[in-house]
Amino acid sequence: MRHRSSPSAKIRYLDKDEIWKSLRKSIKELRERYPEIEQVILFGSFARGEAVPGSDIDLLIILKDSKLTFLERIVRYIPSKCGIGVEVFPYTKEELESLVTEGNHFLKRALEEGVEIAAES
Repeated sequence: MRHRSSPSAKIRYLDKDEIWKSLRKSIKELRERYPEIEQVILFGSFARGEAVPGSDIDLLIILKDSKLTFLERIVRYIPSKCGIGVEVFPYTKEELESLVTEGNHFLKRALEEGVEIAAES
């Protein structure tokens, strides 16, 4: 007899080492495919070492330049196969500097607490 799985089932273990390894590999592939990526910064609970089951990965992706809309960039630069949900915030260097100068607290905090992800070599 088949049983439906519970919609309230929760993940109780988060393999941070495996997620980190997958993330670095995905970032390397993105950088190889899209040379306009200048920097990738991890921020949020993973950067602070506070990730728990249910957390996602937050990435600030800094681009040299882009003619794509912000939404088109999200689709283009989202890493695959990380084993966890990923939110990307892809801004050109110029856009980011302008938004931070205008007082965007979200991006200021991302830059302050963020950790640059080096591509896996």
